[in-house]
Order: sequence, then structure tokens, then C-alpha cells
Amino acid sequence: MTNSSFLKKLLLALSVVLLVSCDKDFNEIGSDIIDDDIHHDMTGETIGVVAYNASMGAVQSNNLPINQLGVFNSNVFGKTVAHFVTQLEFPANAANPTIFEPKVDSVYLYVPYYSKKISTSGSSSTYKLDSVYGNTEQAMSLKVYRNGYFLRDSDPNAPSGVQRYYSNERAMVDALKVGLPLNDDNINNNEQNTNFKISAKEIERKAIVKSGEAEKVIERMAPGIFVNLNKDIIQSQIVKAGSGNLLNNNVFKNYFRGLYFNIEQKGNDAVMVVPQFSKGVVIIKYTDNEVGLKGEKTDKLIKKTITLNLAGNTINFYDNTYGETFENALATANHTTGDSRLYVKGGSGSMAIINIDAAAIKSLAEKNDAVNGGVLVNEANLSFYIDEEAMKGSTEPMRVYLYDLKNKTPLFDYYRDASSNKSDKKFDKVVHGGLLEFDKKGARYKIRLTNHLNNIIKNDSLNVPLGLVITEDINNVKNAGIKTPFTAGLYQVDRVPVSSVIQPFGTVLYGNNVPEAEKDKRLKLEIFYTKAKK
Repeated sequence: MTNSSFLKKLLLALSVVLLVSCDKDFNEIGSDIIDDDIHHDMTGETIGVVAYNASMGAVQSNNLPINQLGVFNSNVFGKTVAHFVTQLEFPANAANPTIFEPKVDSVYLYVPYYSKKISTSGSSSTYKLDSVYGNTEQAMSLKVYRNGYFLRDSDPNAPSGVQRYYSNERAMVDALKVGLPLNDDNINNNEQNTNFKISAKEIERKAIVKSGEAEKVIERMAPGIFVNLNKDIIQSQIVKAGSGNLLNNNVFKNYFRGLYFNIEQKGNDAVMVVPQFSKGVVIIKYTDNEVGLKGEKTDKLIKKTITLNLAGNTINFYDNTYGETFENALATANHTTGDSRLYVKGGSGSMAIINIDAAAIKSLAEKNDAVNGGVLVNEANLSFYIDEEAMKGSTEPMRVYLYDLKNKTPLFDYYRDASSNKSDKKFDKVVHGGLLEFDKKGARYKIRLTNHLNNIIKNDSLNVPLGLVITEDINNVKNAGIKTPFTAGLYQVDRVPVSSVIQPFGTVLYGNNVPEAEKDKRLKLEIFYTKAKK
């Protein structure tokens, strides 16, 4: 999102969190002790945790729900350059077109951005972009190639049969790109290639309607990637490829293996965008003989169109140049006593692993026996405070996500939280939390895990390690594979949440192993519980 859009969403999030917090501080802490005949004596306690950094390394990045394109710079985490490759498909029932002696008039590629129309004047409209990070005045080089690497649907050598492509495998696609860039008009349209910018301007597609007259605007489109492709190459490689290569989508995708979007940074500034690739199209306008009633060629020449959707298999590639501080933090992670700072980054980034003190949990569980009458945890939360000095000048992620690292699933509190936001689903599950908020100590992410802790104490559930990641979509709890799995205690970490893979941001949080001067922001588990009456 743009910075202004982010701030508006942040203010909305803060107001939601404030209202919910006020309400839930009464309800969650008080609802289970309203019946004073059962429980009394509210007790507050802190439980120690050990939290440390873990590198995800390369992550599975094929067929993601959204994809990034461009360059993202972070003072802390370094630079990420995002590239993209996709297959092309005919729309339903449009494959195997009847073609005689075609002459391609124009070819263009269009991929809309996420945007909102804010005003209309006459026939033109003004838009505001969303999901853009960085300086939109910064140009970059965009090259769109014919892809020569076949993107498979499945992997016969994998135990699950699922095909996985990873974020660091761009070299295999780059090595097989076909010919020169298709968006090759550097003289008349360098803003479509070597001087490409992310623009909020409405796109005006122009053409000569009548011979001898100037070009006219014949179509207006919402802001997006709009580039003309080399019509001679498209004529020879697609339109005149022969019906055998255009027979159906399976045949076509094996013949013409899609488009490869390659990005090069220009200058020191950066900008990254999340285009709506799933709505992207290649439109081929050509002139050909009309088809007769019996499918025969006639002498009449007419205008025809071939539409190809950006669909099928896709891969998002991330070229990372990590910052020195970030790299050192990952290399020196302390699994035993924990880290002073937790570096949590999306994409092919990093996560924090949190272990709750087993002895303290055992002590609580012992209070839950028949002699003591039992305890009920009314509120349990982790507050992750942001190192605002380290993050100075950087945009904070809007949300983090805490999950069960053993089973790669959300915590029980996630499932119990039915709160929703109709206007923006990113603010669902506000009771469980994880949204960026502020208290008198500073910026933080607060996550409730009350039900998770009660299950450990009362139902003898395992005290499993917890994973903390950045999330782009709290409602997406699917997982993506890790290319090089690692272990966290007794458990293998071979998958991470997809919602983290699709988010480029990162944050620096205070860990548990901080000096005494920073104890107010030390990571710890806060609990409030009531004891049963004897």
C-alpha cells in the first residue's frame, strides 16, 4: 500500500484495537469470574519465555495468492528485488482459433494495480493506488521476455506429488528466456521498459481509427502495467504458430511457456508494487479473412482479437541482499537463552521461535489439581515491543501472526475469535490480536493466547514451540514449503505461513534476553487467572 494509505489503515486499526481492548479487558478477564460461587481471587503473573531468530531461507513461491514486482529497500533488512513468471491461457472455449493469413496490428500487455477511483471528470477518471511500497517517482527497468522454462503442474519425484518452486530459483528461468525483451520499443515508449514507473494515471489506449487521421483514445483503463509487445514476434510465435500449437491450453502452455517479468533497479531509491497478475491479459489485435458459414476462408478482411489471460502456474522470485546487522542476528541466534532482538521479515526472510517456560507451566498445572481446586486463565498475552530506534525511517508491518510450530496451525484462540471487519478483512480476528498498536511504552504487537494456555494447563495439551511471522492476510492460514528445513527443539520446521511469504515488510522486536535497562520492553507472557473456591 502507499504510505498515506498505510497510515489511514493504521489509524483505523488502532481505533478498532482500542475499542476492542477496552471491551475485552472487561469481558475476557471478567466473563469467567462473574459466577463468584465458582472462582475468585484474580491473580496476575508473568511467565518467562525464550525467543530466538530463525532464517527461513528460500521459500516456496509458486502459485501465491498475490505477487510482488519491483525493488524494496530496508535500512535493517537490506534489499529485495522481486521478479515474476507466469503461464498464459486462452479463455474458456477460445483456444484453436481459425486463422488464415493474419497480419497483427498491435499487441499489448495489461496488468491492473490495486486502485480506487476517487473522481471522474468528463470521460477520464482519477485513481489512488494501493499496495505500492516506496517512491513511485523512482524508475526501474522492466523487461518482459518469452519464458522458455516449462512450469509443471506436479512433481512425480515428490512424495506428495506437489510441484514446488522456490523463491531463489530465478536462474533456471532466466537461463532459458527466449530472445530479446518483447517490450522493446525503447525509442518511443521507454516508460514501458527502461524507464518504467509505477503510475496512478488512468491508461489511455490510443489508435488510428480512420486512415490519415491522428490517433484517438479508444479505451480507458484503470492504472496498471501497460506495455506494447513486439507485434512481429507475436505474429510469428503465436498468431502464425500453427493450429497444432494453439489446439488447447495444455498444448499451448507447453509450446509458448509464458512471460517472464525481469526487474533491474535504477538509482538508489526503490519501489515495489503488488499488481493484480490474476487479472492480467495479453491482447492481440489482427486483421484476417472472415470465416465463412462452412468454416472456409472468404475474401472479406475483418478485425479480430486473441485474448490470453495471465493464468496457470506462476512463480515469484526474490533476489535478496541482506543487511549486515540482520545477517549477524540470524547467524548468532541463541536457542538456549534467547535473543535480545527478534528480526521478523516476510518473503524469504525470518521468523521468531518462542518457547514458554515449561517449569512455570508445570507450576500452574499443579494448582489445577483436586487439592487446590483448579485455576482458570482469564487472560494470557504476549506483547512484542518494537525497537523503534532500529526501525526508524522504515514502515512497520500492520500485523504479525503467532502459530503452533509443531502442527503448523493457528492457535486455538484464532479459531475461537469470531470478530470480523466487513470493510477490511485484514482487521478480522482483532481479539486474538497481532495488530500494530501503541501503549505508554511504545509501539507493539499484542497477541492473546488465553485458550492455548488453558488447554495446556487443564487439558494436558503439549507446550509446543510457537512461531511468529509477519502476515499479509490473517485469514489465510495455508502453508508454503521451506527449501531447507530446520529444527526447533524436537520438531522440524519445513513449512511457513503463505501469508508471510507474500509480505515484503519486516520488523525488529525486543526479545526476552535484554539488559535490565530495557526490562519494560522485555518479551514475557502475562497471565491473569482465578482460583476455584475451596
